[in-house]
Amino acid sequence: MKGVISAGHELTARAGAEMLQKGGNAFDAAVSAAFASFVCEPTLTSLAGGGFMMTRQESGEALLYDFFTSVPGKKGAGGKGNGEVNFYGLDVDFGDATQEFHVGEGSAAVPGNMAGLNSVYEDLCTLPLADILEPAIRYARDGITVNPRQAFFIKILEPIVTLSNDSASIFAPTGRLIREGETIYNRQVADTLEHLLGEGLTAFYKGDVSGSIIEGFGAKGFITPEDLATYTVYKREPLHIIYRERDIYTNPPPCSGGALIAFSLKLLEGFDVGSLGHNSVSYIRLLKEVKRVTNEARRESLDRIIHEGGTAGDFLSERNVSLFRERIGVNAAGVGDIPSPPCTTQISVLDSSGNAASITTSTGSGSGYMIPGTGIMMNNMLGEEDLNPMGFHAQEPGTRMSSMMSPTIAVRGNSPEIVTGSGGSNRIRSAILQAIINTVDFKLPVFDAVNSPRAYYDGEGTLHLEKGFEESVMDEIEGEVKSLNRWSEKHVFFGGVHTVVRTGEGADGYGGAGDERRGGVAMKSVGGEIERINGDGKGESIRQA
Repeated sequence: MKGVISAGHELTARAGAEMLQKGGNAFDAAVSAAFASFVCEPTLTSLAGGGFMMTRQESGEALLYDFFTSVPGKKGAGGKGNGEVNFYGLDVDFGDATQEFHVGEGSAAVPGNMAGLNSVYEDLCTLPLADILEPAIRYARDGITVNPRQAFFIKILEPIVTLSNDSASIFAPTGRLIREGETIYNRQVADTLEHLLGEGLTAFYKGDVSGSIIEGFGAKGFITPEDLATYTVYKREPLHIIYRERDIYTNPPPCSGGALIAFSLKLLEGFDVGSLGHNSVSYIRLLKEVKRVTNEARRESLDRIIHEGGTAGDFLSERNVSLFRERIGVNAAGVGDIPSPPCTTQISVLDSSGNAASITTSTGSGSGYMIPGTGIMMNNMLGEEDLNPMGFHAQEPGTRMSSMMSPTIAVRGNSPEIVTGSGGSNRIRSAILQAIINTVDFKLPVFDAVNSPRAYYDGEGTLHLEKGFEESVMDEIEGEVKSLNRWSEKHVFFGGVHTVVRTGEGADGYGGAGDERRGGVAMKSVGGEIERINGDGKGESIRQA
């Protein structure tokens, strides 16, 4: 089948493109690429992480699969009651800053990736499971060459990925950290996937694998057999708004990211953004104000309902949006964002039948501990400050954790036009918002829409501008903010917006771009070939069928 995929690693994208070559649809490609990402992007995501997939079938039906992590502790508190919980902070050096992360078995929430991908497979995929898992098993068994971007992530997270003997055996097999150009193997993951291929993906939550999870994250953590047995994938109606004659479908509550992106877009509807000039002073001013006002709206109108079963209807009503739109241009203190590591990845797929899939997954920064005998890094979502607003270990067992992840699909004329999403923690919504504005308002080609320099306002007075903004623009805006951070490079801090688009009909009617900040790659399946899409939008054949 013809189609296009964008992802955070060349082999991740290639796994999906191979499924399209086999005649699979966008969902086959997305699920296969997700499994491949667990091997190729091991510091960003994991079989034991969580995520979301936004789907739109050729029939027009849109559905959000929520398989993010849940708070553990049902029918027992693991080690909570006897003082044996292993949960602590350690410092990670980012070069110009040091940040504390909380890790250990007590940082692990109930993982959802396996249940979610199984649910999508059963509902929407067409290829045999063996075909879908084959690339990931091959990569794990044969090893993959560590590219510059993955080497960078591994180096940043060295204190975490070398924390336990099991993890160190993967990331530092000779006693030192693995380096760019060397081969990383994870044959235990290959064995685990082959076991699950025979038993079914749900065997992750029962039998031998679940026993290993309890062994590793029960006594010194909070995960119980009941947590695994009752984990549920929620199929939610997407949050839907109209922006510039496009139907935007994104992640609904209880996650806040989609609602905040939608609110920002509705604020922007009141402005002729395209006339301001791309990355001009006027545009940066507007972005800054939209971020500030959206933060105020979140504090005043959204946070109180996000965990109470409320919907985003009142929050996104024209009456509420209009009230906050009037605040744009008024100086006021906002709510700051908590910096987080770049431990999230995105996959976007579009096929020639009109199916679209956007999937975002994460393992947090990783707990530092593997599920015994599996080669799978467990998440540390209970140790992520932005996911635990009431404090660590304060949420009720069974609570589905909130997230900024916002896989998003824009539809125009009853056909998917943009499939996007991003990693980047609290910068996710800013990155997605700018990619959409660049495509819709400024009408930039997809490569430029994704890879143009970005602005980020932290809500507390600091404006971050990536390398690429004109000096005159930065000079003029500097006097209007408390602090201006002029970045000397394009950086993973600003997200990773891997995006695909429909530009017309036929084989040339697809485009895509991987975000250079995270080593992203876009590939196209056309006829008997897989083509890598270059920055000029042209395809470069990488394999003959």
